[in-house]
Amino acid sequence: MLGWGSPHGGDPGSGYAMEERAVQLAGDKKELGSATTNRTRFQRALRDCVREEGINLQCNVLIVGGSYEDADILRKVGFRHMTLTNLQNLAGFELPHMEGVKLAALNADAEDMPIPDESYDLVLAHEMLHHCSSPHKALLEMLRVSRRHVIILEPNDSLLMRAFVKLRFSFPYELPAVVFHNFRAGGVRNTCVPNYIYRWSARDMYQTTASYIPATEFGLYVRRYWDFNVDKDELALRSQTRIGSFTKILGPGLFLACLHGFQAIANFLPWLGGQGNKFFGCVTKSDNLKPWLARDSGRLAFNRHYGKH
Repeated sequence: MLGWGSPHGGDPGSGYAMEERAVQLAGDKKELGSATTNRTRFQRALRDCVREEGINLQCNVLIVGGSYEDADILRKVGFRHMTLTNLQNLAGFELPHMEGVKLAALNADAEDMPIPDESYDLVLAHEMLHHCSSPHKALLEMLRVSRRHVIILEPNDSLLMRAFVKLRFSFPYELPAVVFHNFRAGGVRNTCVPNYIYRWSARDMYQTTASYIPATEFGLYVRRYWDFNVDKDELALRSQTRIGSFTKILGPGLFLACLHGFQAIANFLPWLGGQGNKFFGCVTKSDNLKPWLARDSGRLAFNRHYGKH
């Protein structure tokens, strides 16, 4: 399924305003696209991860719930072998030509992919898991089909973001994505039902991964940061939130300038940056067994010598 919409949620606004914006924004687009407009910060985070985790740019990449924008970002980082998966029927979609890139596409449900185990070196999902009925099941599927790396970008679960939701500066369900798709798609499993915005933490990703691959070691790389992808059009859909009150007073232009100024400052301050709205996580799988396990005639066995030293 696609990584539709903005990860920090929205407010329904008035019915008339939503109807008007749906006509302006949506239409019937015959493209694999996303409502997220600016991905510069994600591109930087991905490039840093590739460098620090030693990810081979020539590896085979599966982009789950992928869009053309996802493929283009990976191309800019340096990846050259990519496959997009999507829940919707890809018949009639023409893949764009990308110089020096081998790009393929296939239909696949992120929560039940018809792909053999360990088929791809890197499996990536950009703002897609929170559109699943079970975000954890989709992550487990990504871990299953990956040989080495799994990367996700999702909403961040932090004390400050919880406070923003409670104070109605952010909405717990993602209504703008459905509005963007003319009230027909963009929600949970790409339906018209707005999805709950599931927010991730390092502990959440660690526990999910450790439960699925209990026998071997793995690394967890995490970055949290602020990145406001909202624009004036999307602000118009938040007229009934507290954000709507601020935009009425300051005007959308000045309000967006204040948001971006806060973002620039907050990302330089470790604690405040860690409270941001974005969660970037990378799991690196390993062949090394847990110290309490051993291989006996090619099979796993408990290491009876563990803990005796």
